[in-house]
Amino acid sequence: MRRILSVLARSILSSAPLSLCFIANLSAQPADPDPKPSQAKSFALEEVIVTANRHAQNLQEVAISVTAFTADFFQDTGVTDLAGLEQYTPNLKITPGADSRSTSIRIRGIGSVGSNSGIDPSVGMFIDGVYQGRAGMSIGDLIDIERVEILRGPQGTLYGKNTAAGAISIITLKPAPEFEAQAEITYANDNRKEFRGMVNLPLGDSDDAVRLTGFSVNSDHLYDNTFTGEGLNDANKWGVKSRFLFDTDSAGEWLITLDYSKEDTDCCGFAAIDYEGFSTLNSPITNNPSAAFSEQLGLNAQGTPILQYTAFEDSEGFSPPPADPFSDDYWFDGEISNKVTVGGVALEWNYDLDNDATLTLINAWRNYTSDSTYDGDFTGYNAVRGSTDVELDQYSSELRYHVNSGDTFETQLGLYAYYSEFNSIGTFNMQEPLVRNIGIAFFYPEGSLNTDDNLYTTTSMAAFGQFTWNITDKFSATLGLRYTYEKKEREGSQITEGLNPGFPAIDIPPVAGPDVFYDDKRSDTDVSPSLNLRYFINPDLMTYASVSRGFKSGGFNQRREVVGSNGEFDEEIATNYELGWKGNWLDRRLQINGTFYFINYDDFQSQGFDGSSIKVTNAGVLQSYGTEIEITYLPTENLLLGSSIGYTKAEYDKFENGQCTVEEAFEEFYIVNGAQGGSPGTFASCRRDLAGKPLDNAPEWNLSSYAQYDMVITDSLVGIARLEHSYIDSYFLDSDLDPNLENDAVNLVNLRLTLTTPENDWEVAIWGRNLLGEEYYALGLDIPTLGGYTGIVAPDTTYGITARLYF
Repeated sequence: MRRILSVLARSILSSAPLSLCFIANLSAQPADPDPKPSQAKSFALEEVIVTANRHAQNLQEVAISVTAFTADFFQDTGVTDLAGLEQYTPNLKITPGADSRSTSIRIRGIGSVGSNSGIDPSVGMFIDGVYQGRAGMSIGDLIDIERVEILRGPQGTLYGKNTAAGAISIITLKPAPEFEAQAEITYANDNRKEFRGMVNLPLGDSDDAVRLTGFSVNSDHLYDNTFTGEGLNDANKWGVKSRFLFDTDSAGEWLITLDYSKEDTDCCGFAAIDYEGFSTLNSPITNNPSAAFSEQLGLNAQGTPILQYTAFEDSEGFSPPPADPFSDDYWFDGEISNKVTVGGVALEWNYDLDNDATLTLINAWRNYTSDSTYDGDFTGYNAVRGSTDVELDQYSSELRYHVNSGDTFETQLGLYAYYSEFNSIGTFNMQEPLVRNIGIAFFYPEGSLNTDDNLYTTTSMAAFGQFTWNITDKFSATLGLRYTYEKKEREGSQITEGLNPGFPAIDIPPVAGPDVFYDDKRSDTDVSPSLNLRYFINPDLMTYASVSRGFKSGGFNQRREVVGSNGEFDEEIATNYELGWKGNWLDRRLQINGTFYFINYDDFQSQGFDGSSIKVTNAGVLQSYGTEIEITYLPTENLLLGSSIGYTKAEYDKFENGQCTVEEAFEEFYIVNGAQGGSPGTFASCRRDLAGKPLDNAPEWNLSSYAQYDMVITDSLVGIARLEHSYIDSYFLDSDLDPNLENDAVNLVNLRLTLTTPENDWEVAIWGRNLLGEEYYALGLDIPTLGGYTGIVAPDTTYGITARLYF
């Protein structure tokens, strides 16, 4: 542990950006709530109660690296979706994809892209205690929220399946015994209209009640497709939720939740970063993908250029427009669509026993569907079309027993079961101009259509327990253990249509190949222990040290692979070491929480896209280490300052089978192997050793801060000003670490001005986000098939007005 801390200290001190020197002037939402200072009765920061350990505790007593956002935070910042929390949380990154299904959530650099149905998420997401099987199930708005807790590091003991990197727990407000209601309307640029509402109705004279919420979001298209004349990237979603609370003396508390959300958008269009680049199928867009590299290659033994191809700009008779990724003009010919539905029902039962113990039972059914289409080559050329349709039905049940045996012992035991059926159908349609350009038209004269049809079945069962011994008033030890059994089954096929009769099918994944049928299964078992030591130096300063283990089961790749491979990959094991503290100073007006961590991942499940195929590969060893520090300071009753610092160094320790860049693959095939000319699918053989290289989508530094000032204007009016700043370090956008796909560091500035009343029965806010107009990418990858680079542009400057009315 001493060596680990030494490495952490040297890395942090040597890599800290200059902005760290000005941290007092920066800000971000820390682990404390965001109370209105005018409401702070004792001129001190308020306590936050969380359920990070699956029972209620003061945040400052929880020996876990956790950030908690309360209802005040969402009111004061205007954040309404999960992705909005990225700017306020140390070492959290939420990345969109070509559709909602492809969303990925990363904590401390670790996460999984949702576009591959065969791999599970590394970050577990829970809504009102129910595990959500895919990150794309988070399309609903963060409306009527009691609290959002973000737990960093493996949570292998108390949480449901697959929490190898962390967990996000969203807790909505329960029905209350008194009437209340809220209505909200927002109008923003791009004609964006948002409506949200809540009504809470008591049922009779008892504590029984029902709480109803709903939202709707619509906006015009952000961009224009100059090839088709149609718009791209609009907003169109809505959802409803109802919660029924029945509180009985003899049978406990019953909470029934029903919800449904729907999204239907023309999203998401990829912007061309650069059309010049090597093609994995030797069919590039332009005539000169890399002049310098071509000159280096020179001529082969026959005296002809080694790089031989027919560019699409020649064969189709028109050139691509200049690449201008941050303009409003996009250029491709395929259909873009994103249709998602999420819904389900849950029953939670809480029963207090006579021995200060509580029984909790949560049963839930969730249904998730996603139908998406995309231009598979991301250009105006007629080369590739693609689609993915998925449907997930999942059933889960969790039983927990929690007891506090006086002041000395505390015990928590539980059983967990999860079953899901995940049907996934993906198409990859290679059009006639492409097969003609790459020289296989005699095999597929009119193009090819490859369809992968997979039914993934997951059965997961676990037993867990956690025992806390309060050895003294200051020192306690907690031991946890979880046993997990998980079985994965896959029935499916890869069928290619369009083959010319009489010709043998050529094996060029994921484009085409012989018909393949799958009937695979695997099972994994794991014992995940945890040990946590907590010590209170004084009542306001707690320190802790912990060791824990997380687990993520293996599975099967969704996409076509070479004949003979079923795309199976092994389980992933995470071992986490942490040293942390949580403290209050200056009569509870200054709060500083921090953690130093080191995580070792064995058989890390690396998912890469090489421009033509998606593969899941077990990297040997990956390590992630760094720190998270969160600061909140209340210097006066009217001024609240906060800051968070996240540092992550995520890099491979062993990974001999890493992904090459397209240019490296080209060099390997044409120079090292001495090939003359090209043939489809040959680039897949290139592999490189990534030991010592960083993980993609893992910026080393992320700093954020805020300053919020409340001012009494008149006896009936209060003004609130909130200024926010976030710094995100540079990082690679793709797993091949191509320098052409690297985000520069950015500084994001947000401002919100609110007018309300002392009673807060209404408010009007004008706001702006990314006011500096920073241009950067949320996602980047190689242009499939034809070469070049493309990406999803991060949100530009947005501004608007929001009005709320409380009853």
